[in-house]
Parts: sequence; C-alpha cells; structure tokens
Amino acid sequence: MTSPPDPVFVLRGASAPVMSVTFLENEDTGKIQRIAAGTQEGQVLIWDLKTSSIVWKWSGHPGSSIVWIYSHIPGKLWTQGRHDSVKLWDITASPPEAESQYPLVDYLGFSQCSMTCLVNGNSLLAVPGPSQLGVTVWDTKTKYKICSLIPQDAKSRGSLMQVVWVNIAEHIQPLVAYESGHISLWDWSNTSVISETCVNDNPICLSFHNDSQTGIVGTASEKVFVFRIDTNMSITVAKEIQITNPGVSSCITRPDGKIFSLGGWDSRIRLYASKKCKPLAVLQYHKKTVECLAYSKCDVEHYGFGSILAAGSSDHSISLWNIFNS
Repeated sequence: MTSPPDPVFVLRGASAPVMSVTFLENEDTGKIQRIAAGTQEGQVLIWDLKTSSIVWKWSGHPGSSIVWIYSHIPGKLWTQGRHDSVKLWDITASPPEAESQYPLVDYLGFSQCSMTCLVNGNSLLAVPGPSQLGVTVWDTKTKYKICSLIPQDAKSRGSLMQVVWVNIAEHIQPLVAYESGHISLWDWSNTSVISETCVNDNPICLSFHNDSQTGIVGTASEKVFVFRIDTNMSITVAKEIQITNPGVSSCITRPDGKIFSLGGWDSRIRLYASKKCKPLAVLQYHKKTVECLAYSKCDVEHYGFGSILAAGSSDHSISLWNIFNS
C-alpha cells in the first residue's frame, strides 16, 4: 500500500457528530461548489468550498440524528431524521424551507433512505418502516405511497439494516440488508423477493455501484463482503475481506467504479481497488468513528481534478481527500 496523504482540507463548525454528508451542484454552473452535512443533533450545515465557510446552518430535525442527506437536483436537499421524518428542502430560499415531508412509521433503527430517478422524470423514495422490518416505496412527484415491502419470514430476519436502489438490466429494484445477514432483492411492483443471499455477520452498511453491478456490505465485525448481481437478478458473494479492527459504519464506491472506500469505527478510511479487492491505502486523520462517506460525481472547484472523497466523523469534522485521481 502507498503511504497515505493528508486531507486536502478539513471542514469544521459542526457542534455534534457528523452523521451524513453530500456534495451539492450549483444551479447555474452544474459544478460542485458546496457540501451539505447532517449532525446527530438534527442540524443541517452547508459549506461553500471556495471560502471554506458555513453559508447555512439550521435545525432540520430538532433532537433527531440526520442519518441520510441527499441532493439529485440543484437547489433541492433531502434529509432523514432518525425516528422523525424525511424532508425535502428548497435550499435556494433564504433561509432554506421544507417543501414536503414523509413519515417514518415505527422504525427505530439506523437504516438510511434511498432515492432513484426514473426515465420519466419521477423519483422513487425507499423509506425504512413500517415497524423494524418494512420498507415503504413512495412516488415523490405525486407523494403517493406505492407499497410496503415486508418479508414473509420477518421474525427470523431481525431488523432492517439498510436499503439501496439498484439498476439491473434496466430494472430498478430495492436491495435490502437485514440483521440476520440476508441481502434481498425485491420486486417493488408485486412486493415479492426476486433473489437473495446471506452473509455470516450483521450488516451495518450497504452500497451498490450500478455500472459494475457490484456491491459492498460492511459489518459489525472485521468482515466486509463484496457481492455481485448478474443480469438474471442472482446475487453472489464474490469476496470476503478481513480488516484489522471491527466495525464499518459506511461504504461507498467511487463513481468510476475503480475504488471503494470503507469508513471504520476505528476512525480510519480504507481504500480498495474494486476489481481485485486489493488494499490501496488507509487514511488516518479523524479521532473518532468515520460515520459517513460521499464521493463527488465530478471535479470540485478549488480541490483539484477527479472525484473528491468526503468523510464525516463523530469528532465533528469533515475531511476532504483527493487521492488516486491521476
């Protein structure tokens, strides 16, 4: 492995652990000039990356940890408060305003929401709940609740741990990880499980890269699983990786599919080559758990060429890294 670099910058100003982070595109230029984060206390912060200063800070979910933050349209920002609700914000307003809200029904876990955009311009939002096991699918254009996905053998699966949308051969489906280790691909149109596999540990985080059809499962132990979904919708565990210390709270693949990153309970960020799952670097800056990771989809002004990695931590800071972009 290469000797690790330092972060290109560290963003401060959060008064609580940073639980979620996302890059924001500028409405006029389409370039990335800002970054948003959600904290354990329910605050939303937006930094200008040119000045490295906070431009907005507000209480989005008072007293509720913001476990998911996401933007797919310039000027709009989604936030999910644990035990609270999902909100869509207009961040062009001064101050930012909540446009719409979706309930979290009796779900007490840490699963994040997931959103996917359809060809017709609509978006589907997967929300954890009802109860500890369900996933509810919403049409965000009509605000219509389409269905709830609850496994028939629900009790044997434990809690819902994570849900992400995947696109397999032009079929967009939710992929769900359960406490039991089951990783299940659902057909939301008829509320049935298409296929599934099982990992022999408790999943904590789940991610999937549509172009490579490869996903990552981080667990509470030293085990990390790499899996693939083929065009027949079959899920196969391709590789089991052992890391030094237990606990992966966040996992993500870079937009080009070449590298995946793991955020650890041990405060480290581990980078791997996606194809052969070869370790590339261990990034050390934070003093506490790396709670969340995000990659920029393109160059970030002022921070150089390529995808920039942002890591939010329980130490109240966000580190920015430009690595392996040459």
